[in-house]
Amino acid sequence: MDVNTWFEVEDPEEYGEEPWDFDEAELTFLAALRARAADWQVPWAHSLVGRPEDGSSFLVHVGLVDEARRLVLGEWAVHFHGDHVRAGKVRDQLFNLHESPDPGFFQASGTVEELAGRCAGWFGELLSRPVVRLEWPAGRGGYATRWEFPETGEVLAVSGSVPADGSSPAYRTQVRP
Repeated sequence: MDVNTWFEVEDPEEYGEEPWDFDEAELTFLAALRARAADWQVPWAHSLVGRPEDGSSFLVHVGLVDEARRLVLGEWAVHFHGDHVRAGKVRDQLFNLHESPDPGFFQASGTVEELAGRCAGWFGELLSRPVVRLEWPAGRGGYATRWEFPETGEVLAVSGSVPADGSSPAYRTQVRP
């Protein structure tokens, strides 16, 4: 699999903001998460570390992308609060989470090491899931497209009017192995 440095710290100074002031627990969580991520055998994915705009947590997130289409299919984040985490699929640009079990939301409490282990396992499972792009012919020579996790049919993104009649797609492309 691709070699990747997981969870790079975002540089807020690039955006004219003050540098991060991470506390000891946050840095310990990050180090433990990176140590576990070093053993992953998963394809590359975008990952960053920072804070949400409101500064309420230590934020670690990954994004799945269809590189051929240059399209972000979804982002998943962990909000670390020292002795507990909230994790799940991101629902907006402020990194708020879908708080239902369907998109994988969970909350956990424990030591920094326990939480890093739980989050590393969760990210590792997410990143090991295959993603497919399904395409159906549409008007004017275009295509309606749906990206999904094929093992569950969970839809990640849709472009155009995908047929609701259950018709088979004209093309099925593996986006992530």
